[in-house]
Amino acid sequence: MQMYLVSAILVAAGLYGVLLKRNLFKVLIGVALMALGVASFVVTSGNTGSGVDVVSQTVALVAVVGGASVVTLMLVTAVRLHEKYGTLDIREMRRLKG
Repeated sequence: MQMYLVSAILVAAGLYGVLLKRNLFKVLIGVALMALGVASFVVTSGNTGSGVDVVSQTVALVAVVGGASVVTLMLVTAVRLHEKYGTLDIREMRRLKG
C-alpha cells in the first residue's frame, strides 16, 4: 500500500509540473516523474509477496525506457526552441510565432 502512495505522489508531482509550470525544462522533469511513477506502479502491482513478477518487471522496464526516450526527444526539441526563440518560457514561445 505504501508503494502505491509513492507511485501516486510521483504521478501527481509530474502532472503538476506538466500542467502548471511555464519553464520547458520543468515540464520535461514532470514528464519524467510521471513515467517513473507509472513504472513503480506497475512493479508494485506485480508484487506477489515472495517476489516481483517477471512480466511486471519487463513492462516497467519498457515504461522507463519509453519515458526516457520521450524525455530525450523533448529535450532536443527544447534546446532547438531555445536556440530559435532565446527563451524557455512557454508563454513567450506562443507569443513569438513567426
